[in-house]
Formats: sequence, structure tokens, C-alpha cells
Amino acid sequence: MNITIKVFGVIIAAMMTVSMAGCVSISESYSNADKYSAGNTGFNGSDVRSLDINWSCGKVTVSRHDQDTVTVTESSKDDLKDSQKVRTWLDGNILRIQFCKSGEAFFFKQVDKELEVKIPMDMELDDIDYDGSAGGLFLEEITAATIEADVSSGTVSLTDCSAKEIDAESSSGVIIIGQKGESDIIKADTSSGSVEIKAEKVGRIEADTSSGRIEVNADEAGKVETESSSGKNVLRFGTMPSETEIDTSSGDVKVCVPENAGFTLDIDTSSGDFDYDVPLSKDGGSYISGDGSSKVKIDTSSGDIYVTN
Repeated sequence: MNITIKVFGVIIAAMMTVSMAGCVSISESYSNADKYSAGNTGFNGSDVRSLDINWSCGKVTVSRHDQDTVTVTESSKDDLKDSQKVRTWLDGNILRIQFCKSGEAFFFKQVDKELEVKIPMDMELDDIDYDGSAGGLFLEEITAATIEADVSSGTVSLTDCSAKEIDAESSSGVIIIGQKGESDIIKADTSSGSVEIKAEKVGRIEADTSSGRIEVNADEAGKVETESSSGKNVLRFGTMPSETEIDTSSGDVKVCVPENAGFTLDIDTSSGDFDYDVPLSKDGGSYISGDGSSKVKIDTSSGDIYVTN
């Protein structure tokens, strides 16, 4: 009995030591495992409408190439056993990609597999659904109806992407969204890390971080909401949103409005200065610019507020 306990203790200690040095992964079991194929592969572009990617550790990139195929390529500095290689299954028109064989475990070694998915230049996807434990997701010039990304630890980066709905979450990491075209909603939520959103036209923007800077640059937006526990909020608008709400516990707020913008500004701050260099008139507890048509509400417990052009 004592020998068993000692051996188990050594195993646990070794696992903890290796986990501190890099990624130690135990793959989750997934359904229909027998339908997946192992290794790098390609598919006819016309057969693929959506991507469903589950990746345990390492950078994942989805971008375009000048071919009519969808290719799936992984790379690793280690020699991989067959059971450790990427798994793919074309489920109808949904291309499902898994980190490795269902239930496979990587013990006592650093795991770092990078994945690259290439799609045709003219392809417009229905959905991209990404779930990652550690690493990061990088989408480059992708068009889809919906883009959803959930990362436990790592960066989510969208460059010149277009989708009706964009939803990015990270427990610990930076979120960068560069949106093109027209979207109904953009949501970005990270527990620890900054959020940066650059949008051409969007109905609603929601940005939330517990600790980190929020920066929003919107040419045209219907409603903008930001919330942070600790971090600076910087918002720049090409045209004034109909509603803007900023809530921060501790952090400065800077709002850059278009020239001659009409808005009503309500401020609630416990500790901090309010400064502005745009024409404002006081009406009760509100500040009015122009016709006062757009609504801006800023609530901060501790931080300075600055409104400018």
C-alpha cells in the first residue's frame, strides 16, 4: 500500500512539474470518434460549409489560398504517433477538426501543435465554431454568417473578417477583432486581457473585461456597451451611436465623438475629473451637445472622463 501511494505521488509530482513547463494535454472523448481520419488532409471546397474546431494546445490559423480545396495541416516539433495526429471528419457539410484521437493523453512532455486551415479565396462559410484550451485563434480575411470562439488561455484575433454575428471569449488573453462589411452584433469578453474592436458597420457592440484596456473604433454602430473592472476605456466613433454605455470600476474613460455630433451625456463618477473640449451645455444633471439625440452614459467609480473630437 505504501509503495502504491509513493508511486502515485511521484507521478502526480512529475505531471505538475511538466505542466509548469508547457502544455500537458489529456484529450476529451468526443462522439463519432470512429468516423474521423488521422493526419493532414484536404477536401473539395464545395463540400464544406462550416468549420467546427476543437484544439487543446497551440496556435490555430484559418486563412485563404488560391486553390479550390479546404486543407488541414498541423505541424509539431515532435514526432507524433498516429493517435496524436489531428483528426478530421466531414459531417455532411460541416468539417469537424479534433486535436488528436478521442481520449488520447500526452503525459510528461511539452505539447505544441500548430494547426493551419486554408479555404478558397471566394468561400463564404455558414459558421466557424472554435473551442481551444491554450494557444490562440487567428482568422484572416474570413467571411461567415457566424463566428464563435472560446479560448481558455490565449489570443483571439480576427483580421478583416466579416460575419453577421461575432462572439469571442477568452478566460485569459487578448481579443482583437477587425470587422469588415456589416454585422448585427460583435461580442468580446475576457476575464484577464485587453479588448480591441475595429468595426465598419455593426448594430451592437458589447465589450467586457475584468482586467484590461478596452478600445473600440467604430465607423458606424447602433449601440455600444463596454464594461471593465480595471482598465482604460477608449471609444472612437465615425458617426454617433444611438446609445453608448460605459461602466468601469477603476479606469479612465475617453470618448472621441464626430464634429457637430448631437448627444446627451450623463455621468456618474465617485472619484475622478471630467474634462471636455466639445461644445456642451448643462441641463439639470445632463450635458447636451447639438440636438442631444444620441444617449451616452458613463459610470465610473474611480477614473477621469474626457470627451473630445
